[in-house]
Order: sequence, then structure tokens, then C-alpha cells
Amino acid sequence: MDEPPHQQELIVRFPEMAEEWSTVAGEDGHRFVFAEAGDGPLIILLHGFPDTPHGWERIAAGLADAGYRAVRPWLRGYHPDTIVEGRPYDLVTIGSDPITFLDALGERDAILVGHDWGASMVYGAATLHPDRVRAIVPIAIPHPTLLPRNPSTLWAARHFLALKMPWAERAVRRADFAYLETLYRRWAPNWVGAARERSLADAKSAFADERSLSGALDYYRALSPRPAPELARPPSARGLVVGGSTDILDPDVYERTAGLLGAGSDSLIVEGAGHWPHREDEEAFLARLIAFAGEVDQAEGASR
Repeated sequence: MDEPPHQQELIVRFPEMAEEWSTVAGEDGHRFVFAEAGDGPLIILLHGFPDTPHGWERIAAGLADAGYRAVRPWLRGYHPDTIVEGRPYDLVTIGSDPITFLDALGERDAILVGHDWGASMVYGAATLHPDRVRAIVPIAIPHPTLLPRNPSTLWAARHFLALKMPWAERAVRRADFAYLETLYRRWAPNWVGAARERSLADAKSAFADERSLSGALDYYRALSPRPAPELARPPSARGLVVGGSTDILDPDVYERTAGLLGAGSDSLIVEGAGHWPHREDEEAFLARLIAFAGEVDQAEGASR
């Protein structure tokens, strides 16, 4: 009997890919700036804070090499061309952004992969629009219903309060964005090397534009302590929930999140990784993501 795809040894290649950015607009006027590679079933890669879609480059190239169309947009507010004055950043609105993006691309559905704020977006999209989401891969963020409310977790997540403050932009920019370096060090203490330094440099470069920094902080400003009723229940989508063993949350919370999602859901805990498990061990993450996407394809084919 053949082993399930995720138990097979997968050889992952990271072909070189030049970044070329495109722009599309949704019916509501919201503009998306994105890069893409490959042809095949669609996988959308959503970054978080403090990060940019540059961080997905090698993962997108690996997905393209495996027969998928990998698309990685800038989140609303992170690129000047995505900023529309007065646009909200609440969880219901950003949870609908992936669906607006699908419409703008002329696509019916996709597997949604999201890190940090991108993870919040994929939970929201799968809950609000389940027929448009084939599967989800939330990274480093458990489902909100499982977030601990104890003092140690609140202290570890104190940036949620700090980034709401009126002086947040000034504090983040101070001393060549030293605050971002603090977050990278605090959230991923074992991540070192050129990939980490490039991610940090890309975030600094993006936030050098005051409009983009303000847009990125608007996610925190819009966050309410009371969850929106529409998002209170976990989505029924199949999911691969990814976490790191040294992140600020216990890895068990990612495994329990997988238990809340649809049939066939699973978790991946990257040993030694912090808040960027998909970047701290790209080979392990990409191999499991390709296998998971194959499992989703296989299950959909069997149901037809």
C-alpha cells in the first residue's frame, strides 16, 4: 500500500524566481499588488506583520515547481497602491479580502495560506465564504477561540496594545526601526542567517513609506477585544495548522486548532522554530504544504 503523501520523503527544490508585480482591482475599488508563479490549482500566500510578500518568494517558487499557481499579494495597507482613504481594517473586512482578490483574479476558489495577520484572514475567509475556500493553512496563529487569556500570554502579546497607541508610528521608526528587530528577536529567537536579515530589511524598506507603516498598524488599531459574531465559530474547512515549538504560545494550541477544523485537518509543529515556522525551516514546511495540497486535490477528486 502506498504511503499517504505527507509520510513520503519529498525532495523539495527552490528554483530561482524573479519578482514581477502585477495589479488588479476588485469591484469595490480595492487594489491588489501581487506576484505569481506557476500554473495549476491556485494557492494564495498571505504574509503578516512585520513582513512582506517577499518572504514567500522561495516557497512560491517551490509550489510552482510542484504544479501549482502560487500568488502572493501585499496585504491591504502594506503597499501604497493598496491604500484607500477610509478603508476599514476590522476582522470581517480583512477576512473578505481574499475573496475580493479571488474575484479580481477571475478565480472561483483557492487554498489559502496565511501567516500572522494572514492567518487571521484565512480563518475569516473560510468562515464567511466557505464555498470559496478549498482548504486553509494558518501559520503561527491558533483559532481565536483557543487563545489563552492568562497574564504570561498577555505579556508576550503586549505589542497588540503598544501598536494601538497614537505614537506607535514614531516608536516603530525610531533608531532605524529597532522595534522591528526587537520583535524578530523576541518572537523567533533561534532564527538567524541571511533569510532572516532580508525579511527584516524588506519590512524596514516597506515601512519607510509612512503610508505603509500606518496601514500596517491599522490592523492593530481596528482590533476589538470582542470578536465579531460572524467569526465566533471555527470554519469547517480542512486545514493544516502550523506552529513553532518555541513560539510565544504552547504548541498544543495549534494541534487543538486542527481539531476544530474540518475532516482531514492536521497540524505541523516545526521543532525549534518561533513565530516564522514556515521560514525557519522552509524545506520542511514546503514539503508538508505540497503534500497537504495533494491530499486536498485527491479528496476532491474522489468526491466527484
